[in-house]
Amino acid sequence: MVFDRAELLGQVRENPRFDVIVVGAGINGLGTFWDLSLQGLRCLIVEREDLCGATSAAPSRMIHGGLKYLETGEFRLVSESTLERNRLLRNASHLVRPLPMVVPARSWFGGLIPAMLRFFGARPRFKERGVGVILAGLKLYDFLGRHERILPRSGFLGRRRLRRQLRGIADSFVAGCTYHDAWITAPERLGLELAMDGCAADTGSVALNHCELVGRDGDALLFRDAADPASEPLRATGKVVINAAGAWIDRANKAMGEDTAFIGGTKGSHILLDHDDLHARLRGKMIYFESADSRICLVFPYLDKVLLGSTDIPLAEPDDAVCTDEEIDYLFAALHGIFPGLGIGTPDIVYTYSGVRPLVRSGADDPGDISRDHSMPALEPAGDRGFPVLSLVGGKWTTFRAFAQQTTDEVLRRLGKTRRSTTEARPIGGGDGFSPTPEHLARQVAALGAAHGTSPKHAQHLVAFYGARADTMAAFCAAAPDRPVAGLVGYTERELTFLATRELVVHLEDLVLRRTPMAILGQLDAANIREVCRIVAAALGWDAARSEAELERLRSTLSRQHRVVIGEDRQEFEHRRAT
Repeated sequence: MVFDRAELLGQVRENPRFDVIVVGAGINGLGTFWDLSLQGLRCLIVEREDLCGATSAAPSRMIHGGLKYLETGEFRLVSESTLERNRLLRNASHLVRPLPMVVPARSWFGGLIPAMLRFFGARPRFKERGVGVILAGLKLYDFLGRHERILPRSGFLGRRRLRRQLRGIADSFVAGCTYHDAWITAPERLGLELAMDGCAADTGSVALNHCELVGRDGDALLFRDAADPASEPLRATGKVVINAAGAWIDRANKAMGEDTAFIGGTKGSHILLDHDDLHARLRGKMIYFESADSRICLVFPYLDKVLLGSTDIPLAEPDDAVCTDEEIDYLFAALHGIFPGLGIGTPDIVYTYSGVRPLVRSGADDPGDISRDHSMPALEPAGDRGFPVLSLVGGKWTTFRAFAQQTTDEVLRRLGKTRRSTTEARPIGGGDGFSPTPEHLARQVAALGAAHGTSPKHAQHLVAFYGARADTMAAFCAAAPDRPVAGLVGYTERELTFLATRELVVHLEDLVLRRTPMAILGQLDAANIREVCRIVAAALGWDAARSEAELERLRSTLSRQHRVVIGEDRQEFEHRRAT
């Protein structure tokens, strides 16, 4: 489908009455919008920034059951998470892929007493987790993940096999354990596909980005179109309002006239490394390991880069979430504990990101003890507000579908309606008709060549990123003269034109940061961002002044939020940051 933003805005102005309004288009909001629309409800979802941005664009890029949540006794959450992981491996197999994991241990019996105490509700700190604790946890993890199983069971690596699998690992490790979870290549694209599939349900549902909730007038919510701030506020009414603003939930409730204190978020930061030696040592596996303070960290090959994370730091103001020098030092120190001989440092960083987990407000001393489960506190109609507000608190990326189903069921109950369809086995976006087997991939690449003359290299790129929807992109690229984007491997001008005109691109950074992985993979430089801007400007009708403003906005975002410097000396940038 074509996401025409002007047309979508026109639909809201023409008919502002909706069954449900969802405020916030992170993964929980988008999943709920998708499910509600499939039930025949007319829904509006609005996001002050871009779809699936902010925290939802800043996960560890894992689709996982939450092994570490066993330590806090959240067995129901782990059971739900492993089931949802298994379903995403089937329903979104174009983006979600199996990931072999290794958990190295420095002792055989460390952590047994704290583990037993935690099982009975106490909260002692782990000093280290030995092989016995890890194996016991993994056997429980296997059991809880038995429903709709799609991944191999856990295993054991003796000292010799561990060293064969992970070249250069520290001598202090006595053994390791193995298991499987999954990873997601492009979480932002999966979120976008949920919005597209929701709108395609043909119930009049509308998804809008860069549209901020600014107030309430009786039963009408007021939104400002950030792309046209001088325009009249957009008004819309809903029988039920879902507050899915994540770490900004309390702020959104305030805009509706309600004071709440639901959220006590923690910041998680990650860094992307361009390091061939580390990438080779990992051999396609994630290492799930302890830092010096017994926090769990992870490192794994993310496409042709290496992803290292993450931190867990309380943060009151989510707009301030950036990866700091202290966090980088912490993560590097943790990594050196695994590979002590590894030469690595800040010059190897190509990208950083940070997001605030929208956790329930808690008095826990240790951020790791705060529940990652989800809840849905309700603000019932009161005063001149005739609609209920359901706030989506907490939750994990992996469990968005289950959380959305629970939310949808509650909305249907309140509206006196019944569920038309379920989503447990429903493919998402390019996962519909897609299979990740080598045979299927080869057939799809060949089919694009036969139907549209797509080169094998470009066809492989399209299939890897768009799944079963690669044919639509290939047809668009073939409909007019096309050529590669100068300085960007894999992309063509027609592909970027498609994204700009059909996927709600308002700002240049929408395309660079979220419609494609070119930024996170460190592919940008001063020349090619101008070339990308030229293509987007031609597609969207920007003049020279708008193009320069978009380039400056992109450079500022990259520098401030991701430590990516375009058109400035890196040493000068680091000095300016330090002072």
